[in-house]
Amino acid sequence: MSWFRKKIRAEYDERFLQELAQAKENYLMKRHLLEISYDDYGDLEAQMKLAESLYFFYIREAKQRRVSLTTLRS
Repeated sequence: MSWFRKKIRAEYDERFLQELAQAKENYLMKRHLLEISYDDYGDLEAQMKLAESLYFFYIREAKQRRVSLTTLRS
C-alpha cells in the first residue's frame, strides 16, 4: 500500500511544482508590467499583489511539504 501512496504523492508534488512555476511566471510578468507601466490606475498593482501573495503561498506550502525539484527527481 505504501508504494501506491508514494506514487500518488509524487504525482501531486509534480502538479504542485508545475503550479508553483506558473505562479512565479505570472507574478514576475505582472511585476514587470507594473514597472514599465506609464499610467496605473491601481488595477495592475492589485493584480500584481494578488499574484505575489499566491506565489509566496506556494513557496510556504512547498517548504512545509518539503518539496523541491531535487526531491521529485530522485
